[in-house]
Amino acid sequence: MDKFDVFIFGTGTAGQLVAKECTAAGKKVGIIDIREYGGVCSQRGCDPKKLLLASSEAFELSKNMKTDGLAGELKINWREAYNYARRFTNDIPSNTEKDLKERGVICYHGKAKFKDSHTIILDEKEIKSDYFVIATGMQALSLGIPGEKYALTSGDFFNLKDIPEKVVFIGGGYIGMEFGHLLCRAGSKVTIIDKGEHILSPFETFTSSLLEEESLKMGIQIIKNSQVSSIEKVNNRYLVHYSLNDSIHQITTDCVFNTAGRVPSIDNLNLAQANVVTNHNGILVNSKLQSTSQSHIYACGDISNKSLPLTPLSSIEAKVVADNLNGKNRELSIPAIPSSVFTIPQCSGIGLTENQAIEAKKLYHTIESDASEWFNNQRINAPLYGYKIILENDSNKILGAHIVGPEAAEQINMFAIAMKANMTFEELKDVIFNYPTWGNDIKSF
Repeated sequence: MDKFDVFIFGTGTAGQLVAKECTAAGKKVGIIDIREYGGVCSQRGCDPKKLLLASSEAFELSKNMKTDGLAGELKINWREAYNYARRFTNDIPSNTEKDLKERGVICYHGKAKFKDSHTIILDEKEIKSDYFVIATGMQALSLGIPGEKYALTSGDFFNLKDIPEKVVFIGGGYIGMEFGHLLCRAGSKVTIIDKGEHILSPFETFTSSLLEEESLKMGIQIIKNSQVSSIEKVNNRYLVHYSLNDSIHQITTDCVFNTAGRVPSIDNLNLAQANVVTNHNGILVNSKLQSTSQSHIYACGDISNKSLPLTPLSSIEAKVVADNLNGKNRELSIPAIPSSVFTIPQCSGIGLTENQAIEAKKLYHTIESDASEWFNNQRINAPLYGYKIILENDSNKILGAHIVGPEAAEQINMFAIAMKANMTFEELKDVIFNYPTWGNDIKSF
């Protein structure tokens, strides 16, 4: 029987950080993953997505600048873009495991589950630990429909060596929109089916609606207020059946992706045996990220009920867990968190949307504009740029900021700093920025 001070489920950003800090503090640490080491973000998420996006960004800029300084024809070579992304990600599993082992972490592979609150079973072998940390991330939400087995998930996208002629995404959230933009620019005919009234439902409607209009212009078909009822395989293609306006429709496609959302990846851990309480948001934890029912079991990253599926927050939570395991007394404190959809243009937000401000009974006013004719946007012939800022009436503090445009993801960071520093909107605009930059545009918001 192996015995540890700390045992960690998951080798992504959160799990690695806890393992390294606890090992450095002299603890005996074990870690396990059901897949290759490194987690979703580095291999099946944020990083390879941005690598694939690089060619789309270059293509978009060159297309927009044609006849204004650039000539000739360009197209995206998906196979070369795929190979480019794989060059960065191929070595991550082996390098991650090697690094952990060199630090003294004992590494395991496979599916382990709890026998009791201090014992797990791996291949009929018992492993005990004083403390456990669960950082297993998220997995695709089950569609619960006939033919679901034919739907690919986000992980499969990064094994797509050749683009399909036609592709359907079930769900118009982050993943569906980002992947849809990538494949549309590479030459696929893209359809996005979403059950909601708006795509990107967590985002401010003002900015997401502008992005939707631009997506339609570039050729993406978006079907809203629709529920997919089944997927049927016919020869080497697929029929996606969906309801719309009280009737059933179907669309033929070469492949289907389930991008309807993600849920905590905890079903196979047998947490009930450890008396760990969960709900649909994940493991119920207190402000120290301890299980509310088992204080020696921690949860961090995407699977705690206090989390959002964002890598920077995973790191913050992991640091809280590591500090508490190492004798410090820390509680989770989460600042306003910026979030971005890396479509072209980008769609970003931080803080409250207007609907959330209304629900919270805030006294507020908004500043919004279509800034597509502004210099920075016109300089690169970009099609779309707009913003909406939500301000508290009395203090003029920033309640929320929402931007759609070529550099929205960088601009929103300015608002993250301002909100962390409790600045008023005027104080942010009083900052002297480089001119003419996208950051300096904030002075004119």
